Amino acid sequence: MREIIKKAFTMKVFPKGQVVIPIALRKKYGIDIGDQIDVIPESNGILLKPTTKRMIDKSLTDRLFGVFNRYATGKPDLTKVDIKKAVEKGFTEGGI
Repeated sequence: MREIIKKAFTMKVFPKGQVVIPIALRKKYGIDIGDQIDVIPESNGILLKPTTKRMIDKSLTDRLFGVFNRYATGKPDLTKVDIKKAVEKGFTEGGI
């Protein structure tokens, strides 16, 4: 049986379909940056559920290894400055 939350949260949907999960809920359910969330369609709405943390003991490098391989093939290595500029550009262009 699901626990009933007494307070409803209203969240804005951003241009890429992103929503921000309130900090109180992230803390309560142990959701950290980089975690994956299962999105489950139900008859009366959408259920967001944290996935099992199978890889919690692995380093970030191990968890991300190969994820961007098809995008990075043949391209120069990015520097921290390049990444910072891309993130800033994404936030300003995305309207966040």
